[in-house]
Amino acid sequence: MFDLIKRNLLRNVMLADGVVSLVAGAALAAFNGIVSALLGPALPAGAVMAIGIFLIGWGIFHLAAARTAEPGSIPVKIAIAGDALWVAASLLLVFYGWNHLTGPGVAVVLVMAVAVADIMLIKQYGLRQSRLQAAG
Repeated sequence: MFDLIKRNLLRNVMLADGVVSLVAGAALAAFNGIVSALLGPALPAGAVMAIGIFLIGWGIFHLAAARTAEPGSIPVKIAIAGDALWVAASLLLVFYGWNHLTGPGVAVVLVMAVAVADIMLIKQYGLRQSRLQAAG
């Protein structure tokens, strides 16, 4: 089983990211007022709604990229760049907007940044492995 996951690592991580992004985006869009109240005034309901809608599109992008056995390098590089921007924006929000986030808000933003960074690193590893398999 682990050999199958390792062999299709890049496709599997793109699929997983797509599904998680769709679910998270739908939840944020549907419950934007509740989430905004939890996170604090740095993320008003409209911003949470916009993030939710973005994540739905991001999820569709990932699922489309993973529809083949081996995702193309350009969509994967776009996904990696998007993940890097998410992490950077999260850190900026925490460090420059921390006084407008609740304690749970800071925790949620930082945990999500770490999760996105982890997924980004797995995508980078998968892309490197894909290139090595193609070359050798």
